[in-house]
Amino acid sequence: MKEVTPETIGQRIAQLRQANGWTQQALAERIAISRVAISHIEMDLTTPGERTIALLAGVFKLSPQALVADTTYPQAKAERLPPVVCSYTALEVDLSLLENDLGWLERLAGSREYPRLLEEVRARWLPRLEQWRREVLDGEQQGQLEAAFAALRAAANEGRVSRVGGR
Repeated sequence: MKEVTPETIGQRIAQLRQANGWTQQALAERIAISRVAISHIEMDLTTPGERTIALLAGVFKLSPQALVADTTYPQAKAERLPPVVCSYTALEVDLSLLENDLGWLERLAGSREYPRLLEEVRARWLPRLEQWRREVLDGEQQGQLEAAFAALRAAANEGRVSRVGGR
């Protein structure tokens, strides 16, 4: 009976990176390490430490344990991994807060206060979204940002609100 060789942690990371459509450079920028370090991890020339695994798990929206499960990642290191990590970017948090504001505004549509409240929301969010627009964003983030601008326009033009970021 042929024994199944477990996937290496490098193979797992490469597969997840490719599934997200990211280059090694894009992934490296997300976790503040070099592209060469990502390359070495994916080729299994180095084993990532606990901090790197935690950061990678966050960008892949996994728990650290799920990221290393059934791989060749050393058990002693896996036991030291945190149980949970942050898995939302600052942009995702901002877009969720904007969606909350727009939902609140939608409930007030038709009221006398709507035009004033709409201007308050626009005054708060347009500069913030413009700041995000100046940041280096990947294609998915740019799409989420454009959807946020569209939702603000819809609130102003039609008094209705659409979902932010395509979520």
